[in-house]
Amino acid sequence: MRSSLKTCIAIAAALLVVPSFVSADDVGGGDDLQELLSRMSDLEQQLQATNDALAASSAKVNQQQKMLGKLGTSKQSGAMLALSDFLTETTFGGWVSGSYFYNTNNPNSDNTVGANNGVIGANRFHPNSNAFQVDQVWFSMSNQATPESRGGFEIDIVYGQTGDRLDFGSGAFDANVASDHLYNANVSYLAPITDAGIEITVGRFEDHIGSEAVQDPYNFNITRGLLWGLQPVGFTGVKASSEYDSGLSWMLGISNNSGYAVSGVTQAQNFDADDSKVFLWSVGYQASDTLSVSFNGLYGGDCPVVGANAPPGCGAPRDKDKQVLLDATLNWDPSDRLSTWLNIDYMYAVNDRRPNSPYVFGLAAAGRYGITDATGIAMRLEYIYSNDNYLGVGGPPIATTDDQDLWSATATLDHALTEHLSVKAEVVYQVGNSRDDTDNQYFCDRSCGAAFLTKNQLLLGAQMTYEF
Repeated sequence: MRSSLKTCIAIAAALLVVPSFVSADDVGGGDDLQELLSRMSDLEQQLQATNDALAASSAKVNQQQKMLGKLGTSKQSGAMLALSDFLTETTFGGWVSGSYFYNTNNPNSDNTVGANNGVIGANRFHPNSNAFQVDQVWFSMSNQATPESRGGFEIDIVYGQTGDRLDFGSGAFDANVASDHLYNANVSYLAPITDAGIEITVGRFEDHIGSEAVQDPYNFNITRGLLWGLQPVGFTGVKASSEYDSGLSWMLGISNNSGYAVSGVTQAQNFDADDSKVFLWSVGYQASDTLSVSFNGLYGGDCPVVGANAPPGCGAPRDKDKQVLLDATLNWDPSDRLSTWLNIDYMYAVNDRRPNSPYVFGLAAAGRYGITDATGIAMRLEYIYSNDNYLGVGGPPIATTDDQDLWSATATLDHALTEHLSVKAEVVYQVGNSRDDTDNQYFCDRSCGAAFLTKNQLLLGAQMTYEF
């Protein structure tokens, strides 16, 4: 290559030199020829330096390839490659949220803890009046099982007020509830059965009931509704599920118990107190990109602890007590700006020792309208009918047959400050009515004692959330 370049340069130089010789006498000497020869020497030196640099670079690349080949066969490289694959295939996420709520009933200063809950277990994640709190510190990681990689897992860890409430023991029956702040912790396998496959999930997984979620960013509002407070939160067991291109989906499962309780009792009862199990099911249909419906339910469980019903009030033996929950949800998003949902529940206990047949019916609807790309307003309306004091308000439920009505209205304004940071402001009004008894027995007034209760409350709150 060097010889060819020298030949070309020599020919070019000769062509230049001849005219120079011809005109040398005319221009007064051979200075031009000397300058040309000097330039040719410089070009040759630069060419030599370039060739030397290329040779050194090629040698370095070969050396690096040999080193990488050695690392590829070492145990350390195998671990690093496995870590790299894990990080590439795993989805990470989470958020941090904090809030402040004020109860206009203005409970006495030593009665603010739990004042927003009243006696019906309302506002579980925002229970305290005139209080700042850390709502959620949430860490999530998951790897979805797919036909290409049939094994998967999901882990969600939550701290803050939400973690404390989900983890809080609710008495002797819940003394062995796990204290680990795990919301989800499961493994899954996508079995090659049918074209879509059937996913088998084992461990702790979130519930399939209702339209609202534990996760703050997944809701229109800051608080959760009264109906959500009657629904289970999480199960520990096994389930099988599948989704089809036609839009149809289904789930069947078995869990330790139903995770259901009221009157301030935790909803996350992931323990197994006896041999009884809970059967779970769900059937859904995605009719279009804007419309979906699902029909869900559960049957079974340990002593359902209905309302203030003490353990002796449950059927005997305890594993004969069952609860039934029938749930329907509808999601409709008619435009890019408007999103809505509807949730209907019917639940009752089997073998409850009360003389009648208590049950509860609940209806909740909500929608959010995007005023701009960054700002939106949401509204949630609810109605709950408690037959024969299913909620256990105002005394031992065995002796009380009062029928009750509960209403709630919530308005929320949200705004995205940045891509990851958002704020919400909220107003919540809740009221109860007793058909056969006094109305002043649902919410805290000056205090939460029996002599200082009232029928309604108004809450004012704000929340800030950063998603990462």
